[in-house]
Amino acid sequence: MDRTDFIENRIDVIKNIYTLYSYAKSSIAENKEWALQRFKQGKWYIVEVFGNTLFFAPSRFVGYKDNTIENHKLNPGDGTQTNSKFRELKLYKEASDVFLTQQFEHFMITLGIEKDTAKFLIPYNYEISDLKKPRKCYFICPTHSKGQKENAWKSFLSKNIMAIGWKHTDYTNYSIEEIINDYTDDHTAIEPFKNIKDIKEGDIVCCTNNNFGIWGIGIALSQYKFYKDIHYAGIDEDNNDSYYSHYIDVAWICSNENTYIPAKELNIQSPEKLWQPYGTLSLKKEIPQYISNYILKKTDTNMEENNKIEKYIKLLEANKNIILTGAPGTGKTYLAKEIAKAMDADYDFVQFHPSYDYTDFVEGLRPTPPDSNGNIGFERKDGVFKAFCYNAIKCNQNPSVNKSASEALKAFKEELRSKKNIEIKSFRSNTMIKTSLSSTDCISVPDKSDWRATDEKMLNYIINNVCHENDTYTKSIGNYIKEHYMSGYQDESLDNNIKKFVFIIDEINRGEISKIFGELFFSIDPGYRGVKGMVKTQYQNMITNESDPFYEGFYIPENVYIIGTMNDIDRSVESMDFAMRRRFAWQEVKAEENTGMLDDLKEMKDEVIEIMKRLNNTIWNETTNTGIEGLNAAYHIGGSYFSKLQLYLNEDHTNKKSAYRHLWENHLKGVLSEYLRGMPEAMENMKKLEDIYFKEDVNADIEG
Repeated sequence: MDRTDFIENRIDVIKNIYTLYSYAKSSIAENKEWALQRFKQGKWYIVEVFGNTLFFAPSRFVGYKDNTIENHKLNPGDGTQTNSKFRELKLYKEASDVFLTQQFEHFMITLGIEKDTAKFLIPYNYEISDLKKPRKCYFICPTHSKGQKENAWKSFLSKNIMAIGWKHTDYTNYSIEEIINDYTDDHTAIEPFKNIKDIKEGDIVCCTNNNFGIWGIGIALSQYKFYKDIHYAGIDEDNNDSYYSHYIDVAWICSNENTYIPAKELNIQSPEKLWQPYGTLSLKKEIPQYISNYILKKTDTNMEENNKIEKYIKLLEANKNIILTGAPGTGKTYLAKEIAKAMDADYDFVQFHPSYDYTDFVEGLRPTPPDSNGNIGFERKDGVFKAFCYNAIKCNQNPSVNKSASEALKAFKEELRSKKNIEIKSFRSNTMIKTSLSSTDCISVPDKSDWRATDEKMLNYIINNVCHENDTYTKSIGNYIKEHYMSGYQDESLDNNIKKFVFIIDEINRGEISKIFGELFFSIDPGYRGVKGMVKTQYQNMITNESDPFYEGFYIPENVYIIGTMNDIDRSVESMDFAMRRRFAWQEVKAEENTGMLDDLKEMKDEVIEIMKRLNNTIWNETTNTGIEGLNAAYHIGGSYFSKLQLYLNEDHTNKKSAYRHLWENHLKGVLSEYLRGMPEAMENMKKLEDIYFKEDVNADIEG
């Protein structure tokens, strides 16, 4: 009995292609083997663009609507009928091209199948050149209506669309300039309309659930379309039904049946980041690797590397301060930056050296520009670390808290004017503190006539919880204002989504630590982060601005983390005293563990790692504890040395022999000579290392 449930449009086909591909990538052996047989036995293959990847699937399977293993086993249908249907509906046409054959062979290899002969059907409105065009990725948040995102997403899914709102005007024949002119009073509409008018077939569309995850990933199958009220978006802020009319067709291929795809399942690798959480329709010109990996069922591609980074993140978050130590060139600085990026943290970088001091790092007096008489003065300036901590506090201050604090202080002072005084219970005891306003409009305590609190000082406490530890009046009055005038105030200056800041100190051992950190030895301790670790700096009396979060003293905020790097064999290691050592967690970075900086070598990466391994095992083999006398694992050569191959390689890497020779002569030979200087049999060992580098049988590529 012939099947009659033929596909009706390309959306049906694309969903079938992905269904069969998913079977082929399944962990269920029976499903996987069945799907691979379909790929192997096919004669005609439908070609579709999934972002920047071409997918191929046998026309006999994808030609029937909502096809599954069960349906196909029951009645596989006739392949000649499906091909006729594709042509009849003008969905696909026959094509033959070397590019298609190459792409087909590559696609089949990813499935573990060697097959290089087939016939192809490409989209009816495509030419071969259309299959080669780079695609983009678009992220859409379906609605801003609270609690209605899931319903809005289900509307997208059921109708196979993606839509945006605003006016119900058909912009099909409008240029983007004309659309901009139509929204001179609402600039928020301009970017979404630019994006929806830019979308092309084959682009990736992701429907997001803020930062929690993705409702679905799909393939765009049209350009901009208009149909009045095609999408129900939920109840708007005026409690009215909201409808969208501007849309594109989308074949939604990836979704979670019961909920959204959690962000953690996407295995996002640094330096890539999450999509922006808000905004109607945003664009990434390059399709994120984590989206491609998810579509291609490759979410575990870099899991091992990701786990390594995660290990360092957990260590840093637990200890606040870590030092990455190891052999030269093992990528400690590179790793420190990758850790910061993976934490989605802002970071700054400084390198210590013998001339670096307290004024550079914390604060000090700096000359001012000459005045009109040519006189030069001096003023206190924050050093790089103190300025970094200041930014960490200011960046995380919630504007609504700042506004609420100002309004609360104003309301309290208004009540003081009305009542003349207010009695407030001390936070230390049952003593009542009588408060009033001074002649200069400052909060005062008449019983202690010399005490005043300016607005800046009071706000610094209300917002940042900063005041002198013995300042009973400021704390008591500030707490009273928070409790009675700030509805719903949380007793924290930072909201729940705290931005992290990572300060990287490269070659931390090369500076004179006590001279650079000074009294910060105390506050840098992980147990004294925040106000409880406040210290008076050497220039504290020169800070006169009471709104400065460090007016009462300097402290390292809770959201600031420190990563130091140092080489094990550096002679200045001895400058790290025990007081400093106990304030950091120490983590050795081995040459073979951190090879991310070699990624740019592409197909040569594995080859280069093998060369690095055998060279290091000759220097010192940690498994057998054998090697060159006088050396150990601290003398290994790290990946950053080998990354310099890029300086000498041509674009297609056809000059490897020459590049390896330049790397040896210009970089490796010099550092190895320093290692062996003054040692017995230095020349013999140098020759041994050179032979291992160039002539080991396991890699003849260096010799060409």
